[in-house]
Amino acid sequence: MGLAIEGHNYTNRYIDNFTVTDEEGKGAWGGNVFLSSPTSGGGRGTCCVMLEPKARKPVRLRIDWPLDRVDDVTGHAIAPQIKKQTWVTVNPPFPDDPKNLEAHFYQDGRVEVALTHWPSPPRISLPEGRRATL
Repeated sequence: MGLAIEGHNYTNRYIDNFTVTDEEGKGAWGGNVFLSSPTSGGGRGTCCVMLEPKARKPVRLRIDWPLDRVDDVTGHAIAPQIKKQTWVTVNPPFPDDPKNLEAHFYQDGRVEVALTHWPSPPRISLPEGRRATL
């Protein structure tokens, strides 16, 4: 199944782009992800990552992304751009008729992935102009 990729950014730094790659090296670009707002995850759907809909084993995916060197809330440089990478596991059973793969980027560096039918609202409702604190 081909799933649209959508990012949710709960950090204080712009994510210039991210990719989702399976263990066989097949991947897709997830786009750029601005800071999440109270109503938006920060990213838009891009196409597509392919997953086997009848998979019975967990699926491991590698998420790669750079973090901008500027704090988007204060405008101050806080560090050079850093490239990050993490592996996440998506466990079956998959939802009936999923359409989206959501990547949720947290302030502590953690990334969680969810398969959904409809795009989800942000998991953390951050006020405009405020840094994420967890």
